[in-house]
Order: sequence, then C-alpha cells, then structure tokens
Amino acid sequence: MEAAVYSLLLLSTLLVLFLAVFFREPPRILGQ
Repeated sequence: MEAAVYSLLLLSTLLVLFLAVFFREPPRILGQ
C-alpha cells in the first residue's frame, strides 16, 4: 500500500504544479 501512497503524493504534486502554471498565465486554448 506504500506504493499507492507514493503515487498519490506524486500525482498531487504534479497537479499543484500544473494548477500553478495554469493560473499564472491566461489559458489560450480554453479562452479563445
């Protein structure tokens, strides 16, 4: 079960980084 926890932590950090980049610059694909 430790692998699931580590993968969940990795996905959460990637999600946080993605949201940080997404909210930093205006979305060009969605807001045409």
